[in-house]
Amino acid sequence: MRNRTLIFAAVLGLWSTVAQAQEANRVVATEAMVDAASKLLATVAGGPGGTESILGFDKAKNLALALDDEARQDWAYWPTERVGVPLDLMNGEQRRLTHELLTALLSSRGYFKVVQTMQLEQILGMLDTAGLPRGVGHYEVVLFGKPSLDTPWSWRFEGHHVSLNVVVAPAGVSVTPSFFGSNPAEVRSGPLTGFRALGAEEDLARELVTSLTPAQRAKAVIAAQAPRDIFTGNIGKQPDQWEAWRTTLEPEGIAVSELNEVQRHWVRRLLDEVVGVYRPELSAEFLRNIDVESLRFAWMGATERGAPHYFRVQNDSFVFEFDKVQDNGNHVHSVWRNKDEDFGMRLLPEHYRTSHLRTE
Repeated sequence: MRNRTLIFAAVLGLWSTVAQAQEANRVVATEAMVDAASKLLATVAGGPGGTESILGFDKAKNLALALDDEARQDWAYWPTERVGVPLDLMNGEQRRLTHELLTALLSSRGYFKVVQTMQLEQILGMLDTAGLPRGVGHYEVVLFGKPSLDTPWSWRFEGHHVSLNVVVAPAGVSVTPSFFGSNPAEVRSGPLTGFRALGAEEDLARELVTSLTPAQRAKAVIAAQAPRDIFTGNIGKQPDQWEAWRTTLEPEGIAVSELNEVQRHWVRRLLDEVVGVYRPELSAEFLRNIDVESLRFAWMGATERGAPHYFRVQNDSFVFEFDKVQDNGNHVHSVWRNKDEDFGMRLLPEHYRTSHLRTE
């Protein structure tokens, strides 16, 4: 009995040590974000004459909004007008601090995905005939609330095919909705022919779906034709429908618990690719909170590379969607969402109870 007690105490001690290490690691990431955001905010405060402005654009007014501003949930992944300060209206120091803020949040893999997506705008600008605003200057930063280690605040970096929605609070960090897109999904001409910004996610899911037995595939492939876009997006929807997916989108396809160990390996690799865009101090905790056995994997469309398709990994809270249908199957929209975590709902329960923000 004494030995069992000692073992139990040792396990509890180990858990406590791990928890303390996790907390310390998260604080490092939080401190880095607070420092970068605070410095960025200070650059727009201006001198004795007031806040900095350019061409009548008040940077301070547009950079810093209230935490309960409705714009915090008005995220967009297409070319459109948005709140915040765009890179093309920033000076060199402000751009440097914006990248410092991004590297405080993202892993090297995630940071390069953001930069690569932004650079694709230059290619898209040459191909586009619709006259939409293109270029790396059309990505914007906005802060909601005051950067702090002691009170909750939020920030977003967003532009075409990138939307990073971050809540920082003493109790933790939330990063969903987390959107990455790519157009073209694969560059098919010029010096960058063959480049795929989001190729890893697609390849891992295809490894999984093509490894399925006929019986497994009958469960996993739920439609012969893929949808034109992700289900959890808000493009073309009225505000009161932005969160309808929470009740309408249910886990479908084959349960991970029905897969063999090799197939589960592909699921874990896919999760690591999705969540691992964030720095290890954050992503390790995110991954631990995903119950892999409860996930289901669903595929729509053809399984051949280059053909339009869609797949989703989902349980009661975690949702990852990947849609590659538009532009003849050469245009990706992907998003990680969480029914319990989006926009910091778990971290800001009192805030959501007392504000007018949309939670349903």
